[in-house]
Amino acid sequence: MDLSYYAYLARTLSPLDLVAAVGRRASRAVRGQLGRVRANHPLRSLIATARREENKRRELIERAGPAQPKLILPEAREATARVLRERWPEACAAILAEAEAARDGVLPIYGKPVHVAAFSRGAREPTAPLAYDRDPLTLARYDSNVAGTHVNLFVKGSDAKTAWEVGRLSHLWRYGQARWLATTADERSVWARAWLHTLRQFNARNPIGCGVQWSCAMEVSARAMHVALSFGLVLDDPVIDATARAELMDLLNAHGRFIEHHLEDGGAVRTNHYAADLVGLVVIGALFPELERAHRYRGWAAQALWEEILRECRPDGTHFESSTGYQRLVAELFLNAVLAARAGGMAAPQEVELAVASLFRSLSELVKPSGRAPQIGDFDSVRGLPLVPRAVLDMSYFAPLGAAALCDPSIKGEGEACPPEVAWLCGASGVLLYDALPAKGVRKSRVLRDAGIAVLREREAYLVISAGPNGQGGLGGHGHNDKNSVELEWAGHDLIVDRGTFVYARDPAQRNARRSTAGHSTVQVDSLDQNRIHENRLFALPDLSQARILDLWSREGVEVARGEHHGYARVGAGVTHRRSAALWRAARGAAFVDELLGQGDHVFDSRWYVPNPEVRLREAGGAERARLEQLQACRAVPLPLDARRCIEVAVEGKAIALFAFGGSLEYELSIEETDVSPGYGELKPARCLHVRAAGRAPATLCCAVLFL
Repeated sequence: MDLSYYAYLARTLSPLDLVAAVGRRASRAVRGQLGRVRANHPLRSLIATARREENKRRELIERAGPAQPKLILPEAREATARVLRERWPEACAAILAEAEAARDGVLPIYGKPVHVAAFSRGAREPTAPLAYDRDPLTLARYDSNVAGTHVNLFVKGSDAKTAWEVGRLSHLWRYGQARWLATTADERSVWARAWLHTLRQFNARNPIGCGVQWSCAMEVSARAMHVALSFGLVLDDPVIDATARAELMDLLNAHGRFIEHHLEDGGAVRTNHYAADLVGLVVIGALFPELERAHRYRGWAAQALWEEILRECRPDGTHFESSTGYQRLVAELFLNAVLAARAGGMAAPQEVELAVASLFRSLSELVKPSGRAPQIGDFDSVRGLPLVPRAVLDMSYFAPLGAAALCDPSIKGEGEACPPEVAWLCGASGVLLYDALPAKGVRKSRVLRDAGIAVLREREAYLVISAGPNGQGGLGGHGHNDKNSVELEWAGHDLIVDRGTFVYARDPAQRNARRSTAGHSTVQVDSLDQNRIHENRLFALPDLSQARILDLWSREGVEVARGEHHGYARVGAGVTHRRSAALWRAARGAAFVDELLGQGDHVFDSRWYVPNPEVRLREAGGAERARLEQLQACRAVPLPLDARRCIEVAVEGKAIALFAFGGSLEYELSIEETDVSPGYGELKPARCLHVRAAGRAPATLCCAVLFL
């Protein structure tokens, strides 16, 4: 038992929150034991089958019910498809390619096509049967005969998250989209049959409540949401008859009951999982009022979600997980709920819509000029609206989608073109609305105080520094030991990046290494972490560093931000790390000054992760020396920079940047082979520029980057 972690919880949480958390854990444990008994009862499958048949009969009798609310309007198909083909032919081709591959059992798993079929598709089968009970990358299997809540999610070397990627059924979007892009009734019917066959196949291979696809309420909610939303793309096809609708109702009823009975409400520690659970209930309740418990989803669940959205959104518009990847996820999930609620005549309160808009706005202000997102905290590739195939870090669509869907000009930035996602979610009319919307979103240097993030912009240069709290109110969650860590981009090239997430439970050692201080472009003192990592708690990271952005100022072509944290206060007499990060127009470069304030002898490790292996040690040339001297003359750096030991970074043989270093202590400079993870499960070769200095504090380390 990790007593220090529980002591931290006791200091951080209120007594009432602790009691609530313990009570919910006990309740889940009891329900879990009952679930184990029920799941293995010999009459269970017979009862479930009889219930499904009865539901089908009832639906056939009562099919003349109220008109179903629609978020995606079938009558808008032709106009929307025409706009898509004319404006985004490449995106349409990518969607059709993914749809065709999915029929043969090949799905994009974290950006790479992976064969996930259990066996090949028959000549008359609309789609190949998928292996829902295995990790498609390692092929490790999960027991599908036990209750989902008792499936062992930590099978050695495997990753349940990868299996969930298949079971989310997000490829239903591709089948529906391919149907809209088809030009004949026969082609459209092929894709509608693929959509329906996927639902039937999932039901047949995944008994309700059993197996890995029923092991996490958030994943069940995501599946229900994708089914409900993508249904708008196929609902007017002749294949979707009364029987098909009855099966759909059965599936959504089962998903709603499971989510409701397995809400991931930890009391004191409510995370994005709890909010995502509620999103699924609100979406299906809003769009399918004929569901058995739709009245609860439209009432109690909606109210709980609106309250949770307001709780999770900070005053500066950022999300409380301290993760840019998870802010994107919840922004898209919350947008789904808000739009579905509108369609169902149960609009969210105005303050909720404003909070959702703030998530889009604040994250859009952090997106790089290249359209890529900085990796702050976990960035694990999960999407709430996978409308168009994109690279994981590509967020060029994000601000336009939020601006169009919420009709909010303060989200739209100057010159940001309309992406195809707007057409898919808002129709051809949404594209016209976006084009006419004034661009009032500002992309400039600014501080997000609650998140502890400062972004600097100077023409083609971009710099972000992170010095904020850990996620979930300081408990950790998807936050990292990234205090005073930076990312730097110039002319579309990433020069300094975060090392990335890679994986979670599949490799705990890698998980902990990449969220550690050593996994970020910052300074480490005496090989310590800024906040202690609890090795067996992969999402716990008690916040003791007291990180914050001190200030941001601009003057005469100079942009400067300063961050500070006290994560090394437990070292001897205590060490405070203060970093100044600057962009300098005149010198066409960036400068970083690290002040290590305190006393005593220490070892200081400064790391800079460069996402490119074309790196070499060389001396600065004459013009480069002059620029380095200019940085010192204008006090960008307080100490001389060593022009004899610089590191050049190149892309495809062309030099793009030169790193130079200096310090108040003698230091060793090395280039280390490493890797970075631009998406979950992805690794790319990279280099770590490592500066090591030993001596007494206070000390100063400097780094300058010239753009070549």
